[in-house]
Order: sequence, then C-alpha cells, then structure tokens
Amino acid sequence: MGPNEPLGVDPDNVPETFCAGKFNVSFAMGGFCTMTFTHVRPRAGPLLDASQVEMESVVRARIVMPMENMVALRDLLNNLIKDQSAGSATVTGGSSKLN
Repeated sequence: MGPNEPLGVDPDNVPETFCAGKFNVSFAMGGFCTMTFTHVRPRAGPLLDASQVEMESVVRARIVMPMENMVALRDLLNNLIKDQSAGSATVTGGSSKLN
C-alpha cells in the first residue's frame, strides 16, 4: 500500500457471493470492463409449484472496473496460481485510483 492509499474498510459487511457457473468478461469504451458471474440453480417456480427441477444459470454478480485493475487482476491471478504449489496465500492487488 502506497503512502496515499486509504485503508481498506467494509462498513456494510458485504457478504461473499457463491458463483460456480459460467462467467464472462466484456470490454466497454472508456477503458472499463465488466465481469459477469453466474450460479446454476433450480428455477423457483417449477421447483416449488410442481417439484420439478429445471436448472438455470442466474447472474449473481457484475463487477465493473478500469482496465488497469483488470491487468492487475490478471497479474495477481497468474502469480497466485503459479505460487499455489508453495501453499495457500492471501493476496491483494489492483489500484485504488478513481477515474
């Protein structure tokens, strides 16, 4: 953390969201990208009304970030996956610079 970086806080206690389905990354004008994550689960209506299981991929999270943070995320994931053989690690990356 640089000298001008504010401390990280979580005043709303944002919960984790489980996303074990398909995901997508799209790039938009202005230097931003959007990551969309899904989770596969049964459709509520058929399950509750007729005990039928009809699966669907439900969007659970969308994260929009500047490209410089996407590059930092890529680098972080590359390093984290490469270093995984040395044991588990918690890593933080990305820029707090606002555009």
